[in-house]
Amino acid sequence: MKDKRFLLKIASILEVIYVLVMACYYLFFNKFSDEVLAYLFMLIIGLFFAFILFKESKRSIDELKQNKAKVVISSIWLFFEPIIPGVLGFIFLSTLSDKKKTNLPDIKEDKKGVLTYVKAIILIAAFIIIMFVLPNFSFFSKIPTYLIYVFIFLLVLILNFKELKKDFIIFVKNFKTYLPFIIKRYLIMLGVMVIVAVPILYLNNGVTSSNQTLINDMFVKIPFFTFLLSVIYAPIIEESIFRLSIKKFFNNKIVYVLVSGFLFGTLHMIDKFTSFYDLLYIFQYSALGICLATAYYDSKNIFVSMSMHFIQNFLAAVLVLLVY
Repeated sequence: MKDKRFLLKIASILEVIYVLVMACYYLFFNKFSDEVLAYLFMLIIGLFFAFILFKESKRSIDELKQNKAKVVISSIWLFFEPIIPGVLGFIFLSTLSDKKKTNLPDIKEDKKGVLTYVKAIILIAAFIIIMFVLPNFSFFSKIPTYLIYVFIFLLVLILNFKELKKDFIIFVKNFKTYLPFIIKRYLIMLGVMVIVAVPILYLNNGVTSSNQTLINDMFVKIPFFTFLLSVIYAPIIEESIFRLSIKKFFNNKIVYVLVSGFLFGTLHMIDKFTSFYDLLYIFQYSALGICLATAYYDSKNIFVSMSMHFIQNFLAAVLVLLVY
């Protein structure tokens, strides 16, 4: 087992830097108020947990195995703000397990015939045409939205039924093996997204992407339908197209991950951006797509990336519902 105690030191250092920066911001650039005082108190608590993590990093691995409580509590607190130190804490905890690492199921890929490529091309092309080309024609607006979503869902199910059925059976049988992999990869994905999003948010003066703004408005108008669309429908459809179908054209991991990720990011923003800085959110969505594509490539099971996508959209949807 590799010694990963350095992750706790990095987490504590990042938290200290975050506390100092935010404390300076609230003390020198805001009027002193009860709200500012409360936030400064929260920062002090974060500093306390950073000290605990740093102190725990000095203990031996055997001691940490016997008593994980301090690291667990500190990681939970720091996960909520500013996220990355908490993620590092959870990653460290995952390395303390005494259980032998169970390898993911060895899945042999089916031989690719002409029909495999044809079905993938049809699905990808149909999705792009329906979602990004046809809306430019007036007749398309007369078609009920739910019929469009049903058609895409049926198309995905028909063209990818064999792969989806095979992966689902394997996923259910090996769920206990896949679950730790999903959680670990999701936390890594979350950390990567935060790192990418922070500078973009800064350049946009804290304004979210136009795509997210559109989703927020939909939650206000039709919350139940939007919740189902975002949490259930989107992971199934987008993973089937951007991960499963695109994978059929690439054997090289790096090429596949980049193509899948950046296509995913581009199609989320290309028809919605309102400015150059808003367009930068392509990189945030691409980071999400790259992490999902990597998880699918490594696990060879589409329901792994679907599960990660589901968790991300579910948490985001709950946050939107609470705020709006």
